[in-house]
Amino acid sequence: MRETANDMSEAKHRGRARGAGGAWRWSVGAILGLAAGVGAVIATSPAVAAVCALALAAAAGTVGWLAGEHHREALQKEIGDRSSELRKALSELEIAQAETVRRLSMAVEFRDEDTGAHIERIGRFSTLLAEQVGMEEEFCLRMVHAAPLHDVGKVAIPDAILLKPGKLTAEERAIVETHAEEGHRLLKGSSSAILDLAATIALSHHEKWDGSGYPRGVKGEMIPIEGRIVAIADVFDALTSDRVYRKAYAVEEAVAMMREERGQHFDPVLLDAFLEVLGSSGPDAREHVRADPVAVADSALETFVTALERSDAEMAEGAVAQAIEDGVEAVALPGEVIEPALRRLAELREQGEIDSEHERAAIGIARRVLATLRRYTLGRQEEPQALARIDESIETVEALLERSVSEGEQQLRERERTDDAQVVG
Repeated sequence: MRETANDMSEAKHRGRARGAGGAWRWSVGAILGLAAGVGAVIATSPAVAAVCALALAAAAGTVGWLAGEHHREALQKEIGDRSSELRKALSELEIAQAETVRRLSMAVEFRDEDTGAHIERIGRFSTLLAEQVGMEEEFCLRMVHAAPLHDVGKVAIPDAILLKPGKLTAEERAIVETHAEEGHRLLKGSSSAILDLAATIALSHHEKWDGSGYPRGVKGEMIPIEGRIVAIADVFDALTSDRVYRKAYAVEEAVAMMREERGQHFDPVLLDAFLEVLGSSGPDAREHVRADPVAVADSALETFVTALERSDAEMAEGAVAQAIEDGVEAVALPGEVIEPALRRLAELREQGEIDSEHERAAIGIARRVLATLRRYTLGRQEEPQALARIDESIETVEALLERSVSEGEQQLRERERTDDAQVVG
């Protein structure tokens, strides 16, 4: 902050100095021009008049040059301002692009068992580790957005494998491992530096220091440092989180297990730095504070309604996933978010703000989200009544969809009868 203030002070000082210098040059030019003009008028000899005329021409040239210089300075300032605006716009565009893919990644995690919390923690852990080892500020800023996309390739993995509660077969494991290549394929070739970084992370975060990782078996410093960073954050978070097939390990156990892999799975220098991060930031480096569940549900409802209005399925799933992460029970979402949103859409249709076709699309999205919510609840082995509540909501949504289709067909028949009557008439 102090350096920024000093820079701003110096910039202001240079601006005042340039302004003072410019004013002084303009004054000198004007005085010389005035003196030469008066001299030329009152001169008593041709020689003196000629000298004054030359001085007048020189003064005019000086004033013209100063005018040109002033214009150039103004133009340079305008170009600088425009360049700064362009850089800001490009940065915002990069973040918007990354946010779009991040929502897809949240939807993928929602299919799995951690509802998006995992990707948020990976972004935070990875950025802290990058800062700890002295990576450039720009790199660290991009890691915030790029690291959470590490598993986006899971979108290509079938639910039957991704959600399997037991041990995977060798064939199933091979299919899961394709998510690294799939993620790279999805993200590569972008003009966004964030997505370009994310593509490298997706491809390399399962590589191991000793070369025994996948998908390409590269080793040591041949693995991009962003991949080595995310590998550490990813494994630590996986070990300390509940899974359908096991309970989370205590932090001390997870650290001990990772130490055993120092120099084999993990870059030894980066692992040591990560343990320093844990020592200073604690095992939950998310800076996340749970909000009031009622307020969270209300916010999720507004986002869900917006998603249905836009026919944006990923946004709808992201809203539900974020609500669960922020403390709303999954079983409460049908009654507090999904069904109220559909009632809101029905009111909009009755008011003529959306048509029946748009409403049917929204109902289809709600049914898709409920199906995903059911898989999530089933994977976490919740109480039977939780599944029963979700199934009840699914039946409600299917009834709404059937009614909407029936009304749509009836409206179509009425329009056809009207058209026929007009033709006959």
